[in-house]
Amino acid sequence: MKKYFIGIDVSQKTVDVSFVESDFQRKPEYLAQYTNDKKGYSLMVKDLRTVLRGVSSGQWLFCCETTGGYDRPLCYWLVDQGLRIWRESALQIRQSLGIRRGKNDKADSMAIADYARRHPDKASLFTKPSEKLASLKDLYLYRHSLVDKAKSTKNRIKALDARGTAVSLSAKFIVRDALSEIKRLEQSIKQCEQAMKDVIQSDVELEKNYRHLKSVKGFGHVVAVALMVYSGNFTNIPTANKLATYCGIATFRCTSGTSIDFRQNVDYLSNRKLQGVLTMAARCAIRHDNGMRTYYQRKTAQGKPHGVAINNVKNKLLHIAYALVKNDCDYDPNYVNEWQSI
Repeated sequence: MKKYFIGIDVSQKTVDVSFVESDFQRKPEYLAQYTNDKKGYSLMVKDLRTVLRGVSSGQWLFCCETTGGYDRPLCYWLVDQGLRIWRESALQIRQSLGIRRGKNDKADSMAIADYARRHPDKASLFTKPSEKLASLKDLYLYRHSLVDKAKSTKNRIKALDARGTAVSLSAKFIVRDALSEIKRLEQSIKQCEQAMKDVIQSDVELEKNYRHLKSVKGFGHVVAVALMVYSGNFTNIPTANKLATYCGIATFRCTSGTSIDFRQNVDYLSNRKLQGVLTMAARCAIRHDNGMRTYYQRKTAQGKPHGVAINNVKNKLLHIAYALVKNDCDYDPNYVNEWQSI
């Protein structure tokens, strides 16, 4: 039975589409360019049914790069139509293509189709997140933008104070207006956090996992929500090791022969937002949890630098979080288990 892989290069306003058969007898063929909206998606599927006449849509597999907000309307629409789509990391596809000279949207769509044909074992079908989890993610990202704005405004005031110009008439106006803006932003942040709590309380699974996470010293409201949002409520990223890799706190080494052996820098491949909130959680846990403090002190006594020991604590917190969700229980700081002797 024939199977076809359909590569889609997504941009803000358009999508370029190519397709290829699974038997490696032909090279990918370019279909056309469509608008990045429901009308364009409908026309794309209509043209595919014409070109691939006799092949059931159940034998199609769409593949696109993860481009943030640009590809999600396409993925949602295809899933609603009962079609299968695979979102793959843009970096993964790019590094698999070897040496390329130049690029354009047409060639990219053909390369994506060819990648999907060559690596069907890596396919992970896109599923729509629950409405509540999607809302929680939107609120979390909005809160993050509000916090960034508040920090930027506070830094402007500090800069005026450092230059000694805060007493001028123009500076007084800037400071007065900035303070008013900070007050407004802080109020919006509180309202956003309350809206996040309302969403969590309206969903049984979210509320249960949130309660388990909050029982850990160091896991405040923001950290608990971040873990649920980026892990897909612990289903999209099912293990602590995978989440540690995703947020850049898992370590990897590069070795070759006897002369090359060093720790690889993977920060550029990580989610910096999640890594940052986990750092705050680790520092808080060291201050307020005796078990974590003992664990941190043992790592530093072994000669590990402060940053490495903090990273160990972050890893330990992730494993505890996943264990709590898996076992459906709250954290007991007095519980003695194997990790305290590791």
